[in-house]
Amino acid sequence: MRQALGAVALWLAGCGGASPQATATSGPEAADGSGGEHAARSEPETRPIAGRAPTASERRTIGPFVETAERVRGLRFLREVPVRVQTGAEITDFVRGTMEPEPLERARRFYVALGMLPPDLDVETMLLSVMGEQIVGYYDPERDTMVVRDDILAGLGRRGGGPTEEAESAAVLVHEYVHALQDQHLGLSALLERERSIDEDNALASVVEGDATLAMIGTLTDAAGVPLRALTSDPSRLGALLDAGLGSPRGEALASAPPIVRVPLLSRYFDGLMMCATVHGAAGWSGVDGLHRAVPTTTEQVLHPERLARGEGGEPVTLPAMPELEAAGWTVLDEDTLGELELSVFLGRGADRDRAAGEGWGGDRVRVYVRGEAQAAVWFTSWDDEAEAVEAEQAMRRTPRAAERVRRAGRGVLFVAGLDDALAAIVESAFIGWSASLPPR
Repeated sequence: MRQALGAVALWLAGCGGASPQATATSGPEAADGSGGEHAARSEPETRPIAGRAPTASERRTIGPFVETAERVRGLRFLREVPVRVQTGAEITDFVRGTMEPEPLERARRFYVALGMLPPDLDVETMLLSVMGEQIVGYYDPERDTMVVRDDILAGLGRRGGGPTEEAESAAVLVHEYVHALQDQHLGLSALLERERSIDEDNALASVVEGDATLAMIGTLTDAAGVPLRALTSDPSRLGALLDAGLGSPRGEALASAPPIVRVPLLSRYFDGLMMCATVHGAAGWSGVDGLHRAVPTTTEQVLHPERLARGEGGEPVTLPAMPELEAAGWTVLDEDTLGELELSVFLGRGADRDRAAGEGWGGDRVRVYVRGEAQAAVWFTSWDDEAEAVEAEQAMRRTPRAAERVRRAGRGVLFVAGLDDALAAIVESAFIGWSASLPPR
């Protein structure tokens, strides 16, 4: 996110912006700016959290960022947010503790079946490396607690003017306090607890992180005396700034992570930012609040905010039962909807996402089977029209692996991997029947 801030800071310099200035700490008690109390949330976790309480000096350092988050985001804290200071090792331990072995292994095999992860990848080690180098602090909604890394907190007192490392870290802390505001006003904890598809999860993450990233950028515009809407009134201007300032992903572990890890992680910040900026430009922060109350249902809506505005949702795709596969010893590992974002990663076949690769997505459903150590995938996709389906078919046929099949029928496209010819033929027959049922467009 720091590279994005650098791009915005360059724009602000042309507006004669001032340097960020610390302000007095605000009180935590205020009226609910959301227009009413949301559904009662459960009590925060009472288990002890690693780290230590901040010193008096550190509390004075943190205080101004609480007020900045309130002022920029336009919401007031309803209650004080406890703070813990952790070392980098303690943060890594926290991340490790969130990784449950069984779901992690299921996810690994799911993406291996689609060719999106190498079979021998140590997923846990890779994720720990990525998150360990990226996290400078986090808001823990289960414990209603803010965590700040000790070295970052030490550097916050040395903030200078302009896009310095310390100023950027300060903006990231505001970002995390916005998550606390989301929790207190917009029901973040409840949103995170609901069951969703992969596509819906990515869309929700784009709202949560895009909102906080927009507020983070708002700290720069606020300090410069420039209204945030000077950027969001023309989202293409913000997009051009981000494109100019992004470069390669920051951090060696993130840069070397598989695209299916790196792209969705970055998308929730940058594509989420652009969606929230578009909504903010039209309706201000109240419009962004509305995204939490009516969360986009697809990443297509995130990537194309105009479709969100029109209320265009995904096309439901239901996979038929395939008892022949189970009779042959295959059992269902998982079934899900990936959406335009992750489908674009898949169509990139190992490269970073081509933003146009998944355009025209209508809907999808993938079922992954396992038999011993082997994986197989059956993926039905629908597209907006036959021309889009032809393009998707061509993209899927590039650099195929062994035991992969692609078939198009009308505006439906099938991808099958890991099955022998006889079983793949059964799947193709079921797909042809399904695609014939798709309504014309």
